[in-house]
Amino acid sequence: MASPTSVLSKTLQSITRSKIRELKSRHKSYEARKSDLLAQVDAAPEEQDRLSLLLDAFRELYPGAHGDVSLHNVERWIAQSRYDASIPVSKLMSFGRELREKLDHQSRRLNMAHLYSRLLTEWMDQPPAVSSPAAADDGLDDSFELVERQRQRLSELVDKFESVVFKPLETSDAEIRKFLDRLFPDEKSLKALEELRKTVAIETTSFMSQASPFNQKSLTTCINGLLTEDILSDEKQAILQDFLGSDVALAEIADVLNTRFSDIKQWQWDAGKDGIRVIPRAGLNGKYRVWADDDILQMIFVQYIGVRLCNIIKPALKIFMWAVRQRDLDTNTVPTAAESERRRYYLSEYPTSHNVEDMRMEDYMETFFLSQLPSTESDMNRYDDDSDGSDDGSVQDRNTSTPKKSNIKQQLLRRLTTELLIHRLRGVTLENRHEASNPVALVQTDLQWYGTGLSHTTIYSLMRYIGFGQDWISFFKKYLEAPLNLDMASDNRPQLGPRTRKRGVPMAHASEKLTGELVLFFMDIAVNRETGILPYRLHDDIWLLGEPTRAAQAWECMQLFAKVFGLEFNRSKTGSVYLPGASNRDTDVSDILPAGPVTIGFLQLDPETGRWTIDQKLVFAHVDQLKKQLGECNSVLSWVQTWNSCIGRFFSHTFGEPAFCFGREHISEVLDTYTKMLARLFPAENGVQGSVVEHLKAILRDRFGVANLPDAFIFLPEQLGGLGLRNPFVSLFLIRDGITKTPDEILDEYLEWEHASYLERKNVFAKEDDKYRYRRLVNILSPEEISETSAVKESEQDVFFSFDEFCRFRERTQTKYRSVYEELQTVPRTKDIHLSADVSRKLKAFLAGVEIDSEKKWFLQLYAEELLRDFGSLTLVDKQFLPVGVLELMRGKKVTWKMVL
Repeated sequence: MASPTSVLSKTLQSITRSKIRELKSRHKSYEARKSDLLAQVDAAPEEQDRLSLLLDAFRELYPGAHGDVSLHNVERWIAQSRYDASIPVSKLMSFGRELREKLDHQSRRLNMAHLYSRLLTEWMDQPPAVSSPAAADDGLDDSFELVERQRQRLSELVDKFESVVFKPLETSDAEIRKFLDRLFPDEKSLKALEELRKTVAIETTSFMSQASPFNQKSLTTCINGLLTEDILSDEKQAILQDFLGSDVALAEIADVLNTRFSDIKQWQWDAGKDGIRVIPRAGLNGKYRVWADDDILQMIFVQYIGVRLCNIIKPALKIFMWAVRQRDLDTNTVPTAAESERRRYYLSEYPTSHNVEDMRMEDYMETFFLSQLPSTESDMNRYDDDSDGSDDGSVQDRNTSTPKKSNIKQQLLRRLTTELLIHRLRGVTLENRHEASNPVALVQTDLQWYGTGLSHTTIYSLMRYIGFGQDWISFFKKYLEAPLNLDMASDNRPQLGPRTRKRGVPMAHASEKLTGELVLFFMDIAVNRETGILPYRLHDDIWLLGEPTRAAQAWECMQLFAKVFGLEFNRSKTGSVYLPGASNRDTDVSDILPAGPVTIGFLQLDPETGRWTIDQKLVFAHVDQLKKQLGECNSVLSWVQTWNSCIGRFFSHTFGEPAFCFGREHISEVLDTYTKMLARLFPAENGVQGSVVEHLKAILRDRFGVANLPDAFIFLPEQLGGLGLRNPFVSLFLIRDGITKTPDEILDEYLEWEHASYLERKNVFAKEDDKYRYRRLVNILSPEEISETSAVKESEQDVFFSFDEFCRFRERTQTKYRSVYEELQTVPRTKDIHLSADVSRKLKAFLAGVEIDSEKKWFLQLYAEELLRDFGSLTLVDKQFLPVGVLELMRGKKVTWKMVL
């Protein structure tokens, strides 16, 4: 985690420290005054006098006492007791105990506030972390060896980068055009291509001719977009944040950039004699990449241009894809004209768009197609979703009864899993369920050094092909040929000064999204036009799923594309799973499909069962690294943030979010894995299993001398005075009961419904007379065509068609099957813990209408009794003593995994 000084402004630090000093003074003053007043109470001779003095002390010390009307009642009962013996001394003593308990509640709350302030001071005063990451499986204990190993790997990374970017990869414009032209041989696709070129030419030319595209609004949007990307140092993020807070600065920047844009045809790099410094840096996922340390104004300038061009080509390419897509090559799902006529005759069935195939195509186009291209100026898509997720589970406005929106990688995982189930069900009916299963294959691949090694000639050829004018191509040629300086990228490098980049595009910039997606868009088109398969792709991570023969054809098509366009597949991340179903494995197909496993996150697809399983070895490599990273935390709050980022977000996402397509078995496997992980992180001592709660309590006891802390302090959110530690088990138990059926049971229910539906339709048909059946026939054919038709022969007109034929095209015809397809991909709804009436009432009073999420409700109800007993409230610390501003900033700061290279 970054140093707090890079997160907090000096003003906020000053305010926070003042607040801490004030709290310390108030805490000390309260305890001293409480001790004095209680001593006076105890010295009084009569119980009435003691209780009267205690009331005065309570009014002086306890917040909100003056609004407590019950105190006036106690005064009246004291007065009565001085005359009336029916008010016993024991009753007065019980009033006194209640008041003393409330004063003790306030002491505990101030103690917790004091502890919180000490924790925050520790966090703010910690020195900047020195990163010395090591691979989880290195097994090296000597720190010198770790550092040397890291230096060596960084040097190798920079060497590889250097060997790629300064050596041009020339591809043939003629070969590229020839490859693409053969994809569009028919009049319809050629017309769509011309429309695409016309749209791109008009809109990009119009953009270049704009006089003043930069203004306060567009700059704010662009800067916010840059801040969401993992491409800026903390210092440059702070500078951009300062820009956002100054209208004057934004106006000045707009003037400079508009002047620059007005002369864009003459634009050149202005990087000085030293060029652009290039350095390796770890991303949030711990992987090191080589980054160009651009000038901030230059970065804003080219980022804005890239985003605007993305906004132009994304809708244009989407329209083009809709026009030329090929989805009628798979005869398993596409009825012929004759088969459609038969269905209309026997079922009176007309085509419906509410089917699996239409949903598949619509979701593909809206969710997965060109998903990395921003649709608007403020939309910067990121498929890896590296945000640390520490805000998950906080107090916020939300409707916990509805499923949360998942990131695109989780949606993709559910889509692939559902498609595997659906493809294997092709040709399967209730009658042959236990003997039949359709073959299916899933191919996974990744492109080697894709953004870094992309051929510039390929980029220019494709820009010309879709309608970019020469002015834009000239601009990109100058932009991509940046003067890069690697002299400071690693130790002991030869001082060669700036050199012109001849290959690749800047990592994670809008220009990378624009050029990278443009190239791979044509791979999508090629695969789809030749095989009918829709490649699922998140930038250069690619998945193909379909009938094994078609999947093999698609893989061959991709390899040919890569050869022509200058791409290379990363063989270490390439593999396939071929599930033969009830048939024998086709060795010719197997020989074409790439060898290697199919993995997403920590999940690996079992090549025998087709079920995702957790790669335990990989998990525990990360667990060992997490243990090291937690051990390096210099403060309790940074420990909690690191834990929340890794356990609360990283592991939960890499295990895959629970869904109906995985079933309850997946949840059980994740729960078992978490149990093993925590046992490894906190091993048993003296026969007692360790836990994260006891571990944190031990840290707090050792560093701050605080004992007997309530468990609630560990788990309650910061807004209620706790540390807000995430518990990985709770989120799973909140949805576990929502999954009551396995995926196979969901499909079996559908097959039973399908069989019953067939019998019902068959009975209806059997009861019809010849006259009605003739009307069925003329509904699909004119009277003169009836004698000539081969779709429904005369001998078949009185016999209902077979069950197999009824089931054959369910993906194109069955509305019910679409519902099953949707259900399988659904995340189960959260089932909230039931709050008692007292907890619910007190929670609403404290939060004033703001909802609290399901996980925190779980902890509040679990610890409610001890909270009310020991603190008199569901909160551990009064609101005014919580440094909310600092906590929000701290929670928003991302945590970097320290896994190497």
